[in-house]
Amino acid sequence: MGRVPRILVSAKKKRDEAINLLRIVGPEKSFRFYRGIGQPLGVSSSSLAEFGTVVRGIDATSVSFHVERGDFENWFRMLGDEGLADKVSAMRGKKIPPGEMRGTVSSLVSERVARLQRAAKPK
Repeated sequence: MGRVPRILVSAKKKRDEAINLLRIVGPEKSFRFYRGIGQPLGVSSSSLAEFGTVVRGIDATSVSFHVERGDFENWFRMLGDEGLADKVSAMRGKKIPPGEMRGTVSSLVSERVARLQRAAKPK
């Protein structure tokens, strides 16, 4: 029996990684949005795709709050997405207006989800 070509192994690995990053996590690992300390919004996300949808419509001050605290990047790292976490981390301390920050986070997540969904499709 012959060996599997390296390119097929690599494609399978990328597909598996994409599927893992797009997974739905349980309630205990869901991201919970807050406006500030002790001010929950009552909204959560249990997947990167759901996060992308929610963050588009969430209060912009909530997005700033979480970016500045490092909450989003920590959740992205927990999911296993170091690249997305690094991009959001780079926004911290930049004094970006809340609405602009929300738009940037939304775009980063939406673009990442679209790339992952393409990679997760069977070839």
